[in-house]
Amino acid sequence: MDFDAVYKEMFKPVYAYVLLRAQDENLAQDLASKTWQKVFDRQDSYDPRKGNLRQWLFTIARNEVNSYFRLYYVRKVLSLSAFEEDFKNTDDNPETTAEQKDLEEKLKLAMGKLKSNYRDILALKFYSGMSNEEIAQMLNISASNAGTIINRAVNKLRILLEAEHVA
Repeated sequence: MDFDAVYKEMFKPVYAYVLLRAQDENLAQDLASKTWQKVFDRQDSYDPRKGNLRQWLFTIARNEVNSYFRLYYVRKVLSLSAFEEDFKNTDDNPETTAEQKDLEEKLKLAMGKLKSNYRDILALKFYSGMSNEEIAQMLNISASNAGTIINRAVNKLRILLEAEHVA
């Protein structure tokens, strides 16, 4: 495996996934750094027969985030702040930029209200670009079950966003 090439290609999707799960930019940077350190240290252990590279990377990232939160809940030391993702808007129109920021804020709030397993599966689907089959293999569930959970999570997110719109 060419680590440099993999890092250049996959850094943004891995970081986006970790950020979505961590809901804190500083924490996400730490967890992503630990993830990439593990990828580098274990690059010789990657076996394409057990799954594709994307699955392997996101399994490491997912385990790193899960490990952090297991310790977090045990220690109850840190508090999570609101999820801050830096989506750059290339449109210079102030009205469009304000609308985009408002939409992003509503999405962050709604994502924060979802159950952690829904946040996790949505992050795997939409931020990592994984297929339902890849997600299913990663989570040890059937592809149809993965699709069902994704559908439920999207519907729940839609309900939360609509409630936010009405409020």
